[in-house]
Amino acid sequence: MSIIITIGGVVAVAIVAAVMMYGLPLAIRALQERRWGSIDGVLALTYDDGPDGVTTGQLLDLLDEKSVPATFYLVGFRAELNGEMLRRLRESGHQLATHTHSHKNAWKKPFWFEYRDAMRGYETLSGVVSEREAYRPPFGKITLLTWLGMRLRGRRVHWWTVPANDTLDSFDDPAVVAGRMLDSGERVVLMHCHHDEPHRREYMLALTRYLIDGARDRGLRLVTMRELEGGVVA
Repeated sequence: MSIIITIGGVVAVAIVAAVMMYGLPLAIRALQERRWGSIDGVLALTYDDGPDGVTTGQLLDLLDEKSVPATFYLVGFRAELNGEMLRRLRESGHQLATHTHSHKNAWKKPFWFEYRDAMRGYETLSGVVSEREAYRPPFGKITLLTWLGMRLRGRRVHWWTVPANDTLDSFDDPAVVAGRMLDSGERVVLMHCHHDEPHRREYMLALTRYLIDGARDRGLRLVTMRELEGGVVA
């Protein structure tokens, strides 16, 4: 009987630990989305997974043409492979933040992996990203260990309020998608600035253009994440 009780206790502790490690960040994310949703009159365009040698450059050209600021969450290993584009990003005036070094799903790795990979990302990007700049977890998956580690270092963890789904293989009309996002009051759009596939790249660029034009038609101010957050800590 004592063995059964002991096993039951171990199982219970394991369940509680798992809920804390993986479930609590989900609650934090929901709170963040609610806070961002309460901010009126703004839209933040955010881009993950770059830089690359083609998509990132075309996106920067578009943002320059439209005089719009954006936030880029950069992956360490891609930054190492695309030094020239990294230099252009550094000089662009956009907000640059981190997205780990190797871009792995934290929920599919040992619980300590993500934090180490995130720290390596900061080291790799130390020449362009400040020590206290924000962090976005790949796939939106994060452990409590990483979240606490970031907050203890004064870094904010960012998610988003709506994904553009620009990594899929087929898409709705980008004009319709942009209108739907704007009409629903979304504040933080997730897109990607690393696309090997031309159709994904073209969709992302078209959606970006429609979001910019639509936001301005609606009187929204296009901002970086730093500007959107203001004093809100999440």
